[in-house]
Amino acid sequence: MISAVIDGFVPSLLKSQTLKGYAAHSRDGIQFMDLGSCVIRFRKIGRGSRVIVFEADPPVVIEHYDYLVSQVPSDFTVVIFEPPGFGFSIPSTSLDYNFASLVSLTEVFLQNLALGCVTLVAPCVLGFGAIALAYKRPDLLDHIVLSQVPSWGEMLRWKEGRDPRGLLSKPILSQLLLKALKRKRTLAWFEAALGRSELITPFNELAQQAYQHGATFNLASAFQRLLVGESPLQGTLFSKPLTVRALFLWGERDLSHRCTCKHSSLNMIPEASLLRIAEAGHFPELEAPDVVLGPLINFVLDQDMEVSSND
Repeated sequence: MISAVIDGFVPSLLKSQTLKGYAAHSRDGIQFMDLGSCVIRFRKIGRGSRVIVFEADPPVVIEHYDYLVSQVPSDFTVVIFEPPGFGFSIPSTSLDYNFASLVSLTEVFLQNLALGCVTLVAPCVLGFGAIALAYKRPDLLDHIVLSQVPSWGEMLRWKEGRDPRGLLSKPILSQLLLKALKRKRTLAWFEAALGRSELITPFNELAQQAYQHGATFNLASAFQRLLVGESPLQGTLFSKPLTVRALFLWGERDLSHRCTCKHSSLNMIPEASLLRIAEAGHFPELEAPDVVLGPLINFVLDQDMEVSSND
């Protein structure tokens, strides 16, 4: 598709620079994994037997996780990765942004990590891929944590609210338009999504710094290819109870989801737990790490969750 060529052309040209420059050395533990249609950028910290894998929520990048990972107990291993076509996870000109591709690439990434059964923390639209993978490959996942993930219908309504004029729904034109507007759109997104105004500047500065070094933000392709049509979580595979433990996280101060029915999450996984974080917006574990991390660790350890408040 021409849209994929537009999204992948410049990142492919800059691939060598990305693999050797800022994106490779901004933090310790950064690595790249070539999956063919894309190259995944990830950071691995620690050598603990318990593993938590965080999937970044674009335009958030690995660098946004500094404080959170510093607070994770030392007997854990933490991995953070940027999804294909976002941040410094380099898309080829043939990367398909559809749902099956998302699930397959995440599956291969986790399989190649070879860290055993892990907890996957997946945000927003990416959470649907985590649910599908939990059904498909329970040997790779022992827990999933889904942040700001309502039902598919609610998510489609959220998409309409984020793009009411359909500026991101026009193949080719939208890809070109977003490349020109991604810096402004990123700031506007943080203003709407973050729960506290004092976080807007530091979050935005890290994202803008990433753009300066060639980071991508291919949201138009994701809106056009991934978040469309009927729910992908249908069929025989999804008709049985999920064997992987699931937790939904909801940041209450996320203005982009102010009209979203949070309890619709449980329509997808009735046996899941749900935690609402009053102090956070769209990125609960990053906005309120001292509040979220304790319950998250307890969930991973199959212990009772208690949420403390900083208010």
